[in-house]
Amino acid sequence: MQTPLLLAAGTRVELGAPVLFRHAKAGELAERFNEYLLVSNGKIVDRAKTYRGHGLCFY
Repeated sequence: MQTPLLLAAGTRVELGAPVLFRHAKAGELAERFNEYLLVSNGKIVDRAKTYRGHGLCFY
């Protein structure tokens, strides 16, 4: 799926620069990954298991 990106006029994003998106559905990210990486000041400071990481699956 392609996600459109709308920027203010004159804003440049270099190729390879990180761009953060918020998921439309709160649980969508947890469906794909076993854990979240918790980041502070650009460094991983902790990990948190998703429900998938706890061995759960909801349909």
